Amino acid sequence: MRKTSYDTRLSFQGMPIKTLLPLGTKLFRLMRLAAGSYFDGVWWMPEAVFRELHETADRSTHGSGRLFRNYVTQAMALPVGDVQLCVAEIELTRGVYGWVGKSAPLFERPGGLEQVFLPNLAERGNPGSSVVAKVVRTYWLKF
Repeated sequence: MRKTSYDTRLSFQGMPIKTLLPLGTKLFRLMRLAAGSYFDGVWWMPEAVFRELHETADRSTHGSGRLFRNYVTQAMALPVGDVQLCVAEIELTRGVYGWVGKSAPLFERPGGLEQVFLPNLAERGNPGSSVVAKVVRTYWLKF
């Protein structure tokens, strides 16, 4: 069994809940490049959170990929940087357990939206492949 090298509880407000994510669940994450390593990340946004942030950015008169990325960074407490340029959307091909909870206010940001910690999604030694998920699509954020 593989373990993470850090205490993930610090990334949640309170204790996360071990949750069965059913077949067909869609999850999203921002990444530097959509270049094949889709499943190497452990932090994912549920579809409802992703859509909410996307729609908020779209309603803005100056909405763009940069604004969307800033919303995600604030709510999900991602590290600062201009490296989250792409979106990866995956769909679970079978039910799996993940840890679900509200994101902690890290990096002096509010956090507070639901996030999913899903380790070991990638096949061992192959971050571009998973036996429990498939890539639906990837795309660049427009700046």
